[in-house]
Amino acid sequence: MPISTKPLTASDFVVEVAGVDLSEPQDAETIAELRTALGKHSVLVFREQSLTSEQQIEFTRHFGDLEIHLVRQYLMPEHPEIIVLSNVGADGVKPTANGGAYWHSDISYRAKPPLGSLLYGIEVPPEGGNTLFADMYGAYDTLPDDVKRKVEGRKAVHSYLERFKAMRSIDRSHKGEDKFELDEEQKKSFAPVLHPIVRTHPESGRKALFVNDGFTIGIDGMGDDEGKALLRDLNVHATREPLVYSHAWRPGDVVFWDNRSTMHCATSYDPAYTRTMHRTTIQGDTPY
Repeated sequence: MPISTKPLTASDFVVEVAGVDLSEPQDAETIAELRTALGKHSVLVFREQSLTSEQQIEFTRHFGDLEIHLVRQYLMPEHPEIIVLSNVGADGVKPTANGGAYWHSDISYRAKPPLGSLLYGIEVPPEGGNTLFADMYGAYDTLPDDVKRKVEGRKAVHSYLERFKAMRSIDRSHKGEDKFELDEEQKKSFAPVLHPIVRTHPESGRKALFVNDGFTIGIDGMGDDEGKALLRDLNVHATREPLVYSHAWRPGDVVFWDNRSTMHCATSYDPAYTRTMHRTTIQGDTPY
């Protein structure tokens, strides 16, 4: 049975997908339809799903090998392909106060950033805790021509260490959180990398901005102040209201986003409520 999609944004960059039970084995035709939909729309929303960890991993693997996050303290011990984003933690996984509460593209600080991520909402607050998504195709398309000329061909510096330090300052005050730090192997793995500010999507052929507030710390060949000012302007431009979708979570929601053409940001919620999400992430390629 073919899938069907319903636009959730005027620009069609987010769609709700019907006709797919992600817990069931998927045939090649369905996976091909979903891959095409992801390249066209960037964010796919699936409602009323019920997944075991094994089923989430199996479905995600249809789109590529899975990324194992280098901050092992947040990984599910029996299924390290899953990063647990929870304010209570579970089974030895460290709780996080509100992971991802800043605009970012997942793991953009790696030489080969992920293709995409799949986030499963298991327990969600009755209100608050929305996830915001920005359309980075639209961000590039609506740049003034002089800014396009300024950024075309330039590369930006991506790094994780500064963001990790900022997150730790928040988490240290969180209930039940003991104080872990990166070990030397992890620190070496987070050496800064360069990526083009404007990347071409390998499947759609469209251009997208590829900078973010969370992990992009400078622009190659620019002074610190000038580079940071340009990055600030680009991030403000990309997160204007017409380019942003706010996803209000329901239990059982699965959101699958293209990391190459979006960035996202978690929002606050009452910590008296439990919020537990499981994320799987698909390996990508070198941006060009």
